[in-house]
Amino acid sequence: MHPEKFKQVARLPSAERHAYFVRKVADTQEVWGLQHGGWATAQAGGKVAIPFWPEAAFAQACASGEWEHFQPRAIALGDFLAKWLPGMAINDQLASVFSVPQCGASIVAPADLLRDLQHESEQYE
Repeated sequence: MHPEKFKQVARLPSAERHAYFVRKVADTQEVWGLQHGGWATAQAGGKVAIPFWPEAAFAQACASGEWEHFQPRAIALGDFLAKWLPGMAINDQLASVFSVPQCGASIVAPADLLRDLQHESEQYE
């Protein structure tokens, strides 16, 4: 990824990064997480939040601190929609969408992210 594109996208407000995430994921058919013997997690509102990114470079940029040994790992969009998000809803977890260093993520319920991604994916059919 071109460094200037990275900087421009990383500077977007969290709502715009959320929209970018939805568009990019629907286009590429993959979601990125961080993994190291398990998936990276965070806390949000007293619940477990699992962070996701639209591209490996953004996930890699957040692999520091408690996640310093984690590596970006792709998740097929089909699996994300059919397994991940429903499972997260059952487990009362949240999705942390597209955090960037020094800036928070959009924290959403799995059902809301599922709806956003399904709606966007319909535009590609």
